[in-house]
Amino acid sequence: MNTQQKFFVSLSILGLVFSSMLRITFNATPDFEFVDFWLKAIPLPFFDYAGSSNETHLTTTFVGYIFYFFTGILLLKFTKGDRLLFPLLCGFILLTTCAIYIECSSIIQDINSNYQGQHMRIGPFLFLWAYLIITKYPKRLEHRKYSL
Repeated sequence: MNTQQKFFVSLSILGLVFSSMLRITFNATPDFEFVDFWLKAIPLPFFDYAGSSNETHLTTTFVGYIFYFFTGILLLKFTKGDRLLFPLLCGFILLTTCAIYIECSSIIQDINSNYQGQHMRIGPFLFLWAYLIITKYPKRLEHRKYSL
């Protein structure tokens, strides 16, 4: 693994840690209130979406999604000529953007006092997707037969 790949994997690991393994729960209204802090050894669930749930506190998972988003944006430079990895990376960025949007809209809903437990927890899934792209792009660039 070269240094670029190690950098991208490090960003993805930070995304995994902050989106799935380390969670700080808080409330944004009426003032910012710290509720709880916990650390998981195994980042489960793999994929979880809830339009409404019985969770009454927000979490800091959006910080991990921001790390994933930066990983995807930086990888665009290296995969822009690949017919397979570029669409995979665009899907990764789109899904990450959706997760950030859902988490930020939950914060806004909490500020407006109508939060109903909406969340999207896809950190482990995004990590595996990013890891796949990170490990494949140097090999595919060497062959150049997959370029546009």
